[in-house]
Amino acid sequence: MTLMHLPESPVLAVAIAAALLAGCAGSSPPLPVDPRAERIGIPIRYELDGVSDDLLTAGLGTAGLLGVAPSFADARHPTARELRRRAIYTNYRGLVDLRDAPGGGPAVPGVELLVGLHSPVGASTVMLQIPRGFDAANPCLIAAASSGSRGIYGALPTAGIWGLRHGCAVVHTDKGTGSGVFDVAGGRGLRIDGTVAAAGDSLLSWAPDAAAVMRLRIRRPDAVLFRHANSGMNVEAHWGEYLLQAVDVAFELLNDEYPGRATPFTPANTLVIASGISNGGGTVLRAMELDRAGRIDGAVVSEPNVSVPGVRLFGYEARSLYDLVIAQLLLQPCAVLAEEDKTAPFLAATAAARPTLEHWCRDLAARGEIAADAAAAGDAAALARAARARLLALGILPEALRLGHVNVHASLWSAIAVSYAAAYAGMAPDELPCGVSFSATDAAGAPRALADEELARLFADSSGIAPTAGINLVMPGEGGALRAANFGSIDLALCLRGLRERLAPGIAAVAAHPRADKRPLIVLHGRGDGLIPVNHTSRPYYAASIAADDPHAGIRYYEVERGQHFDAFLPLPGFAGHYVAMQPFLESAMDLMAARLRDSSRPLPPSQVVRRAIQAAPDADTITFEGGTLVIPP
Repeated sequence: MTLMHLPESPVLAVAIAAALLAGCAGSSPPLPVDPRAERIGIPIRYELDGVSDDLLTAGLGTAGLLGVAPSFADARHPTARELRRRAIYTNYRGLVDLRDAPGGGPAVPGVELLVGLHSPVGASTVMLQIPRGFDAANPCLIAAASSGSRGIYGALPTAGIWGLRHGCAVVHTDKGTGSGVFDVAGGRGLRIDGTVAAAGDSLLSWAPDAAAVMRLRIRRPDAVLFRHANSGMNVEAHWGEYLLQAVDVAFELLNDEYPGRATPFTPANTLVIASGISNGGGTVLRAMELDRAGRIDGAVVSEPNVSVPGVRLFGYEARSLYDLVIAQLLLQPCAVLAEEDKTAPFLAATAAARPTLEHWCRDLAARGEIAADAAAAGDAAALARAARARLLALGILPEALRLGHVNVHASLWSAIAVSYAAAYAGMAPDELPCGVSFSATDAAGAPRALADEELARLFADSSGIAPTAGINLVMPGEGGALRAANFGSIDLALCLRGLRERLAPGIAAVAAHPRADKRPLIVLHGRGDGLIPVNHTSRPYYAASIAADDPHAGIRYYEVERGQHFDAFLPLPGFAGHYVAMQPFLESAMDLMAARLRDSSRPLPPSQVVRRAIQAAPDADTITFEGGTLVIPP
C-alpha cells in the first residue's frame, strides 16, 4: 500500500494507490486457526461479597486507591488474596487518572475465577469475573486483554471497569506476559495467583527451559527472567489467539456456573465486545482478524500497538514499533535539548542531565548518526535540532515529541527495545540481547540476589517488563563490570539496531492484516501519543481497513486532539491542563458500541477528530475517506 502526501494541504491527507491495495489489505497471508487451549487443574475461585472485597477495586474503593499501597501480614509469604488486592491497586495507579475516582460508586460483588492455559502457542492466564448483577437472560461478555506487558489485572481499570459497571461478565487474558517472572538463582517462579513456587509446580504462570536456566545461572547468577522477553517465544505473534482462547474458556466457565440452563451460553446468544488499550488494543485487533468463527460481535480499542506493513505516509514509510523505539533510543536523548516548549513535562530532569545529553549529541555526530558541518560539530543546540529533525522525518508528530523528556528519563526506550528484541528473535533465556540481562541491583548498581520479599511482591508490583519493581537492566560497563544500565547508551542502540535482520521474521509475524469486516469496530487514539505514534499505527490501520472493504467496513476512527498514552501521568506538571484523559473516551465508545450492537438501527458516529466529546454530527471535524484519499482535520 502507498499513501502519498498532498503538498500544501491545510489538512492531513493520504492518498491510497489502488493498484497496490490488492497486495496489502485485500490479500492477507493465511491466518492460523487459533488452537484450543488446555485448562490446567481446577480454577482458583474467589467469592467476593462487595463489602470486604469486590471485583472492581478489591474492596479499596476510591479512598483506598488514593492511599498507600496495601501491605502484607508476612512480607515474605503474602497470601494470594493480599497479592490480588495490591495488584489491583498497582494497576489502577499505573493506568488511569485517579482524580476521576474510577473506583467510585457501589462495590461490585461476584465471583472471580483464575485458570492457567497451555496450548501449542504457549502458556497464558485467563480470569473470568461474573458480577452478582449478571443478567443470565440477556448475557453480555467483555473480552479484555492487559495493556503493556502487564499481568491478569492489567485491563481491569480500563475495559474491565465498564463491563462490571454494566453487569457484564468480563474475561481477561494476560496474553502470555505479566506475572511470568522467574528467579534464576532460586529456581522459583510465580503461580497464576501470584504466590511463589518452585519449578515444576503445575500452576506456575511460566517455567523457562531448565537447561537454559542452568547455563544462565553460571553466567548471570542473579538474573531475573520475564516471560514476555525470555520465554523463547514471540508471544506477541499469538496475542490474538490468546484472547480467542480466553473467550472460549469464558463460555465453558459460565456454563459451569449456570448448570441448570436449558440453553448453554454461546457466542450466538451472548453479546460479546472485545476491548483493550495499548498492547491490549493491538491484541483485540489481531483477534478480530483471526476470528473467522464470529465469537466477537464488536470491539473498542484505544491507543493500539498495531503496525501495517507496506504503507507510505507523507513521504515516509510506516515503521514497526521496534524500528521507532530504536530510533528514539538512539536520537531522543539528544533531540530533547531542541524541545522549545518550556512547559513540557520532565523538563527539569533534562536540564539536570544537560552535560550528559550534550555529550550524547556530540557522540552521535562523531559516529555519523546526525549530520553536522565543521562549524556545528561542537554546537550541542545545532546537533539537537538535527536529531529532532530526524525523528520528525520519521513521521513522529511534534505533539508526541513534546513527551520526549518523559520517555528518556523513564528509560522507556531501552526497556522496550531490549525485551522486544529478545522476544522477536525467540531468544533462549540465557541468550542475552547485546549482553543485557535483568536483575535486582545494589546502591552502586551492581547485580545482587533477589530477596524473598522482593520476589514475593513481583506479581503485584511488576509491570512485566524491566525496569520494574526494583528489577533493572544490567550489562557490562567500563572494565567489564556488570552495572545497572536502564538509561541505555548509543552503543546499546546501535547493537540492537544491528539485530534488525535477525528480528525481521519476528517483526513481520506481529504485523496487522486488516481485512473486509463489517462488524463494528471503534479505534481511539490520542494525537499526542509519544509511545505509539498515530502515523504508524491507527491512521494506517484505519485507512487499510476502509480500503479493504470500501465503503462498508464497520470501523470508526476517533482521534482525540489532546490525548496521549499515559492517563496516570495527567496530574503531573506539564501534563495537567495540556492533555485530556483517554479513559472517559474509551467508556463513551463502549456505550456507543453496546447501543449499536443491541440496536442495529443506531449507527456509530462517523470517524472524527475529537475536541471535547465524540459527536453524532462532527461536521468540519469529520475524518473522510473518499476517492482513495484519507483526510484528517488538523
